[in-house]
Amino acid sequence: MTLLKYAAAAGLTALIVYVMIVGNTILLPLVIAVFVCYLINALAAVTRNIRIFGRSLPNSVRLTGAIVVLVLVSWFVVNMVIGNINQVTAALPVYQQNLRIMAEHFGQRFGAEYSVRSQALLRKIDLGSMAGSLARTVAGLIGNIGTVAVYVVFLLLEQHSLDKKIAALCHGEQREELTHRILDRIGSEIQTYVWLKTVMSFFVGFGSYLVMKIVGVDFAEFWALLIFALNYIPYIGAFVGVIFPSVLALVQFPTITPSLVTAGVLTILQFMTGSIIEPRLMGKGLNLSPVVMVLALSVWGTIWGIVGMFLAVPLMVVVMIVCAHFESTRGLAVLMSADGELRA
Repeated sequence: MTLLKYAAAAGLTALIVYVMIVGNTILLPLVIAVFVCYLINALAAVTRNIRIFGRSLPNSVRLTGAIVVLVLVSWFVVNMVIGNINQVTAALPVYQQNLRIMAEHFGQRFGAEYSVRSQALLRKIDLGSMAGSLARTVAGLIGNIGTVAVYVVFLLLEQHSLDKKIAALCHGEQREELTHRILDRIGSEIQTYVWLKTVMSFFVGFGSYLVMKIVGVDFAEFWALLIFALNYIPYIGAFVGVIFPSVLALVQFPTITPSLVTAGVLTILQFMTGSIIEPRLMGKGLNLSPVVMVLALSVWGTIWGIVGMFLAVPLMVVVMIVCAHFESTRGLAVLMSADGELRA
């Protein structure tokens, strides 16, 4: 009987993964919308203690203010990204020429054989196609904003009836209390993670912006914004955030020194933030095993691409919290945890 249960669980898991892959165009905007709703509620909760003439702001006013802030930030980000991609495309001929000059200098220094190899490698590097691929990716993400916005509107309208639905679905007070406890825990963990990660990402992005401005790297604002976003992806995001501006500095300047300075300082900044400051602020944090995080990045990245990598950690937090509240899946939650201990 136990073997049958494991087989049924494995089959159900495979079916869910298959549905997520096949229906990603429908499910992914919905999942993003759910996390956007969590963010809106978190922003609204911040203004809960604001009082005007001794009275707190109505919930509708706080939600409206949070939505306006989120819309303005999204508008600013989209405009900056579109503007910078156009500027990068216009500057590509200069960068391509700098690559040729570097290849020639490399060949003069190390001999004709290495010159031929470097020229052959250079012919394989097509900055134009890379920029085109980046532009198409951004266009795809921007194109989903409308769908996500529609889902967000309807999810926010459904919030007031959620308690009634839970009461109708759960037969008995114990099940209803358990459901509320799980949802409250998920909301608390995700909001804490988003706030702390946002603060740390802001400091990393701002520090990187100052470094790139001092060095003179082109489009410092765009790369700082990219570093801010990539910092939400554990481990991989910090590495990629250093690589992009460092490579740009390599093709922008005729010497390698600015690229080395950019890479070195940004690496130190990422290390101090990710390995020293962030763990102290988060304490035990989400209590997720590093192995589970890396595996989650691979799995969700395969299923939903780059967006899946951004959502990987919050999704695994949801899975671990749900598993921890049921005896049959508690062992899985223990394996997913960082220290083998599950918080109440």
